[in-house]
Amino acid sequence: MRMPEFVYVRAVCDRQYRVFRKLIGSSLVSNVANPILFLFAFGFGMGAFIDTMSGMSYLTFVVAGMIGYSAAFTASFETSIGAFTRYFLQKNWDAILSTPVTLTELLLGEVLWASIKSLFAAVCVLIVGWIWGGVPNGFLPLLSLPIVFIGAICFASAGLVATAYAKGYEFFAYFFTFWVTPMFVFCGVFFEITRFPEFIQYVAWAFPMTHLIAAIRPLTAGIDIDAGAILLHTGYVVLFSAAAFWLAHRRLRQRLYD
Repeated sequence: MRMPEFVYVRAVCDRQYRVFRKLIGSSLVSNVANPILFLFAFGFGMGAFIDTMSGMSYLTFVVAGMIGYSAAFTASFETSIGAFTRYFLQKNWDAILSTPVTLTELLLGEVLWASIKSLFAAVCVLIVGWIWGGVPNGFLPLLSLPIVFIGAICFASAGLVATAYAKGYEFFAYFFTFWVTPMFVFCGVFFEITRFPEFIQYVAWAFPMTHLIAAIRPLTAGIDIDAGAILLHTGYVVLFSAAAFWLAHRRLRQRLYD
């Protein structure tokens, strides 16, 4: 088994980009406009009742949460519903695997494209948050973007796990109900997780979303930074990514070749 070659990974990513250009309107609505609407609704709606949270304005608090969630939703959707369609319905994966591209390179290409798309959505939320005064001036918020990209890789890999086990579109109801939705409501997007019962807090810290938001919030808010804590949270996300990708690859190899 040869080592993955980036030229093939990039080719898979480029294929997805070419399709994206033809569907850019609907993609921007779901992956960019949707998080921005949530940011506006909660940042200003709830912000009218909640002045501060975790020592910062509520709008500033929500910006980091929506950056994380926009990356998570975009990556999760792209490598679950989107990837399953390419694999199961359109048979694009069969066509790609009939070329010199290996399964590892195909999956890395899927993850790379989903992560780039997620980063774009996160940047849009960051810009809007800055325009509305929820992000301070300076370069510090930009340092959150590499961490967001790492988080997007994690969520994309988790989406591939769902695709690896899905036998039909109905299966993704479990994925979005028990994976995406809990990250949206329990992982610090809108509220401190300490406001939840203790057992919910334990569950929240098991999700990579909680660690991603904990890592980027000090950067997007411009507050005191604990580099050790940021590295620890990012390390958890990296380990989760590796485990998810390994599981997805293992299961898909069984489905495609065994």
